[in-house]
Amino acid sequence: MVYAPPMNAAENVDQASPEIDLDHYNDLSVGEILRRTREYYGQSLPQVEVNLRIRASQLQALEQGDIALLPGRVYAIGFVRAYSEYLGLDGDKMVQLFKAQIIGKRHKPELQFPVTYENSNAPNLWVITASLVLTILFIAYWTIFYTPTNYVEKIPPVPESLKQVTLALANPQPKIVEPPKPIAEPAVTEPANQMELVITADSWVEIKNAEGKKLISKVMKPGDRYIVPKDSDLSLTTGNAGGVMVVIDGVEITPIGDNAAVVRNVVLKPENFTNDG
Repeated sequence: MVYAPPMNAAENVDQASPEIDLDHYNDLSVGEILRRTREYYGQSLPQVEVNLRIRASQLQALEQGDIALLPGRVYAIGFVRAYSEYLGLDGDKMVQLFKAQIIGKRHKPELQFPVTYENSNAPNLWVITASLVLTILFIAYWTIFYTPTNYVEKIPPVPESLKQVTLALANPQPKIVEPPKPIAEPAVTEPANQMELVITADSWVEIKNAEGKKLISKVMKPGDRYIVPKDSDLSLTTGNAGGVMVVIDGVEITPIGDNAAVVRNVVLKPENFTNDG
């Protein structure tokens, strides 16, 4: 499988790009800008998903400003940059606007002030006292005039069915305890070993196949990512090994190397970066 950079949406239409001044855009969110630009070019979310290799549900979450549905902050920034540049927008300015609108949000605490006695809805002390006095007088009146003095309660005989239950409880039969059934152990699923490179700092990256053909040779920015095809013989050379994070099955494993370190011809195999490898 050979990686091919996604085609820009602006290349598919003859109309000029919509003029959007990102430096003074305060009335629209980043997601709304992305949605309007996509619809301007007549692109659907499934079309963008195929070109960018980003799920349509995640693109929709960006347009709606719901970053809780995204995998993480680094992914969100990378998605905004890739989506913006695909639509012909300035990726750096859109990322700055995204950080200011979404990531920089903080919920303000709600302040609660005590309510004075005069402004509260608590009943007056005289009202409470009068209610207690009336309750006591009512109970006394009921006791004097409505309680019978010579009342003998007749206790009904014990029903025969209740006697049988009592005898059964007095002479319990031994219970047969069945041995517990063995609990089946859950099936162990094999890991998918899907390897991915996530850029966390500006890094020059070059990826070649087994024949030495260059698949990627450019400076990648934070948030960019590259999915390594399975069962491929690819190698990586980079000028900033600490800025390239290895992710396997969605779990961050390790950077390729130290920050600003140059590494050459690193074989991109999942077993080379796992704890067992």
